[in-house]
Amino acid sequence: MVHPSLKYQSNIEHFVFIGTNFTKADIKTRSRFAITHATEAGAYQKAIQSGFPDFFLLSTCNRTEFYACAPLAVLKQLVSAQLGVSESDFNHYFYLLTGTDAVRHFFHVVSGLDSQILGDYEIVCQVKASLDEARKHNLVGTITDRVTNFAYQAQKKVKAHTNLSSGKYSVSYAAAELIFHESQSQSFRNILIVGTGDFGAAVARNLRHYFHSIPVAITNRTQEKAAEVAAQIQAEVIAFDDFKNHINHFDVVITTVALEHYLIQPEDVQGLNKQLFLDLSVPQAVHPDVRNINGVCLFSVDEVSAFHNELLQQRKFEIPRAEKIIDLYMNQLMEWQHVYNHSRIVLSYKEKVKNLIFDHPTRPIVGKALDHNKKLDKAFSSLIQEIREHGYAGCRMIETMNKLVLVEK
Repeated sequence: MVHPSLKYQSNIEHFVFIGTNFTKADIKTRSRFAITHATEAGAYQKAIQSGFPDFFLLSTCNRTEFYACAPLAVLKQLVSAQLGVSESDFNHYFYLLTGTDAVRHFFHVVSGLDSQILGDYEIVCQVKASLDEARKHNLVGTITDRVTNFAYQAQKKVKAHTNLSSGKYSVSYAAAELIFHESQSQSFRNILIVGTGDFGAAVARNLRHYFHSIPVAITNRTQEKAAEVAAQIQAEVIAFDDFKNHINHFDVVITTVALEHYLIQPEDVQGLNKQLFLDLSVPQAVHPDVRNINGVCLFSVDEVSAFHNELLQQRKFEIPRAEKIIDLYMNQLMEWQHVYNHSRIVLSYKEKVKNLIFDHPTRPIVGKALDHNKKLDKAFSSLIQEIREHGYAGCRMIETMNKLVLVEK
């Protein structure tokens, strides 16, 4: 196994990205490359075994993406092993980016510029959840921490100073709006939501906003989570192992689960009444052949996202303003990188100066050690601040060291 060098912990140019999304692959292809809860742990274990100092993955209905501080070739090996990606797949369906290109892509993702529904603000919560998972595996290093911090700042600025995220437009809202639109020509008596993760919970809340009194039932593999969401929207809970026995009694069925196989097969749907299925899952949870059953209308997540897309065209006019904000925070990130590089040099010399002073024959008595440490901290903090404001110069380092050593002598 090739282990990345420690040098990949310290420079943004070593930040790399490999991923696919809705611009590269349709829902069927994205389902092939999706990361489920069952396979996520394996990906993180491979990253640990590969020696990555920084690594996290992001898998949503729109994308499957891997970020790391490592040689791009090593990350490519991991992605290929985890997803079974061939060289042809990489060429057709995946982006491979390094350095500032990878960082800019991540900024676009966090700010909603790279969402299937432009300005979709739900992606921020999904990114934060992914980073939380990476932290559990101790895979969020200095570079990832700084990149994500500046990306969050940019996202907040974009949301506050542009109309990119104006209105209530996200996949979960688009789903609720589509059902509301269909209800104008077909009366819906009840709705079933399968899956109550963060995304499923958002779908449930938005659905209740549009349908105040219609009976809603919820099912989830973890019954406690289903009960929690049901209490929020006043819904009924159905046992996950039993929901298929009730599926034909519902006019609307929404799936938001992530499994490695189809959860609902054609034989599960009797076609006795008109039914609307919204499959918001990636991988797909409803077998595509269900749409061939008489009376059934099935929408994939891509079709849901495209619904009322014309109403979002005005958001495109906000893209140039959002890009300027991203440029601002990209520049700040690079300034941080400049100071960070030299700060590490400064701090290493700080230790050398400390050793010179305290190992000197006339070293201070123990009672004065605290004063000397304070003096060192102040001197080198001032040097780092000077680098931040005026740039790095070796002469400033030498001057600071000489002054301190001479004074202590």
